[in-house]
Amino acid sequence: MKKIIKQWKNGNYNYVYETLKLKNYDYTLDNLEKDFSSIKSKDKYSYLIYLLSKENTPQNVILLCDTLLYTDTFFFDIHPVIYMFLQQSLILHPFDISILKWIISVYDNHPDSPFSHEEINTYKNKLNNL
Repeated sequence: MKKIIKQWKNGNYNYVYETLKLKNYDYTLDNLEKDFSSIKSKDKYSYLIYLLSKENTPQNVILLCDTLLYTDTFFFDIHPVIYMFLQQSLILHPFDISILKWIISVYDNHPDSPFSHEEINTYKNKLNNL
C-alpha cells in the first residue's frame, strides 16, 4: 500500500486506479478511511472524481457522497455538490434504486437537504411503487 499511497499523493490516479482494480479493491468508506488514512481529504475527493470518470456507478457516487458527508470535508456547503452528483447518477442509472434509498435515508427531514420535500416525496413514492 505504501507505493499506492505515494502515487496517490503525487496525483498519479491512473496508477492508483489500475493497481486497486488488479487487487479487486472493495471501495467502501470504511476501507478508504482505514487503508488510506494518510491521504488528505482533497486528494481522496480528487481520486474519487477520477474513479467516477472510469466507473460511474451508483455505488461509486454513493461512496463519493459518503466521503463528502462523513469525513473531514475540506470545503463548506457540500450539499449542492452532493446534489449534483446524485442528480447525474439518477439520470445515468434510472433503474437503480440505491441512489433513491441513499437520498431518502440521508436527506429526509435533514435541515440542510438540497432536495425539496416534493423531490423526496417523489422518490419515496417511486420506491413504494416498485
